[in-house]
Amino acid sequence: TVTIVLVAQQLLCCCRDALRAGKRLLKEGNGSAAMVRFEKALMLSKALRQKVQERRATRGLAAAARLQGQYKTAIGHLERVLEISKEMQEYTGDSDAYGTIADCYTDLGEFEKAAEFYDKYIQCMAKDGPV
Repeated sequence: TVTIVLVAQQLLCCCRDALRAGKRLLKEGNGSAAMVRFEKALMLSKALRQKVQERRATRGLAAAARLQGQYKTAIGHLERVLEISKEMQEYTGDSDAYGTIADCYTDLGEFEKAAEFYDKYIQCMAKDGPV
């Protein structure tokens, strides 16, 4: 059991390192390399059943997709972020997800859908305040 715990801790460290590397690459504007790091973090977080890390990795994948102009893919990842929040019953950052989904729909020229998600964003902000 001690070995299992040590392996799990090592994998969690690898997951966190991948998340940090992904964030750094996003800041540098390298969406494709960031996507690789976030995919790694997602795989590790799922294996470890770490929902918080899974949500962070999925949010990172959305940001990387958006940076590359892959708006539909980004929306799919952000919808998964909202699903994970429901599974966890912990909604930190959901207002940001709604706002980013709205921005993606705006970028796609789908203004009705964008308005729907801007409304959800505003409702979330009114309820929870800025995150």
